[in-house]
Amino acid sequence: MDFDLSDEQRAIRDLARTFAREELIPQCAERDRLPDGADAFPWELVERGSRLGFNTLALPKEYGGAGAGVLTQCVVMEELSAGEPAVSKVYSHNWKAIAGIMAIASEEQVLRVTKDFVKDPRYCLGIAMTEPNTGSDNSLPYAGDVQSGPRLTAARKGDDFILNGMKQFIAMGAQAKMLTIYARTNGSVPWTEGTSAFMLFPPKEGFKTGRLHDKVGLRLYPQYELLFKDVRIPERDLMGEENKVHHSRRSITNIGTMEATATALGIAKRAYELALGHARERVQGGKPIIEHHMIGMMLLDMFTRLEAARTLLWRSAWSVDNGRKDDPKLPRVGKVLAVEALNFITTRAVEIWGGMGVMKEAPVEKLHRDAIQLFHMGNTQQVNLLKALEQL
Repeated sequence: MDFDLSDEQRAIRDLARTFAREELIPQCAERDRLPDGADAFPWELVERGSRLGFNTLALPKEYGGAGAGVLTQCVVMEELSAGEPAVSKVYSHNWKAIAGIMAIASEEQVLRVTKDFVKDPRYCLGIAMTEPNTGSDNSLPYAGDVQSGPRLTAARKGDDFILNGMKQFIAMGAQAKMLTIYARTNGSVPWTEGTSAFMLFPPKEGFKTGRLHDKVGLRLYPQYELLFKDVRIPERDLMGEENKVHHSRRSITNIGTMEATATALGIAKRAYELALGHARERVQGGKPIIEHHMIGMMLLDMFTRLEAARTLLWRSAWSVDNGRKDDPKLPRVGKVLAVEALNFITTRAVEIWGGMGVMKEAPVEKLHRDAIQLFHMGNTQQVNLLKALEQL
């Protein structure tokens, strides 16, 4: 593997870095403190980034996108997440949603979404899988238990399906212009054999967003409850074959795991840079604190973990881009490593900043809050390890 980026990759990386540092960082810190995440959603920044090409970066060229590979996506995601991970997650969530649609939908359905997606800089997509009592067992299915997996029902009625139930923790649930809804079309068999996917274009009779979840971190990246009461979806919006969506999803490149890893790296990178800069400027005992060995060793430990996590992510992404059948455990253990590194680095950044580290007017406390959100994105740490364990 060559660790030198191409000229094109360096150009889009530099564009993302400039946007993050000149626009995202200055404008998002105050928004993060607003009490209502819905009102705080940075639409103008999302739109600005879309016009720079980030929203359609991963969309194949034949549908009007840039067709960027997975490594390029990860590089851009790291840079944007160093600016504001809540904004960067809008784009990477759309990339993941598009990949899922293309894996399970018909060509007509793909075109129906992408023709508007490429024209609208505010076009967001949603993925509605998680429910109040259904989370990790969607990624680690307990095949013999019919009570596991999605419980939102989709009952066939003539040429339509009638959906009833709810979803929870759904990113962009109120902003999405199209949602992929996973629902149980056969409740008598395990969910892997009885679940289907549907396209839902809000507004829709019987469908509404519930409460906005009030989170500690990533506050500008909204997640909602979704409520379904006799929501009628026509058969033409069934994606793929009825009851067989799980088998189609298994063919999707695990970009969800890798984009979460890249998001973690971006936050970690920003925390490391802030800690390093502060240590060079803060004077105690007559010299900058970086010259005190304990602080210097802390910074070296942060640097090592950041570089190790990035190297593993780049290897995984390069492998996908080049059609290699590398060890399938790598993306999963890479995400675990990156999130552990992230939370180590942000904690050390708070320590190095001293008393100011926990003050809201200083930048590192927000990074610490954002960091803990990554424990549950791209699957939990424990689920990723259990899935990797299957491949030992």
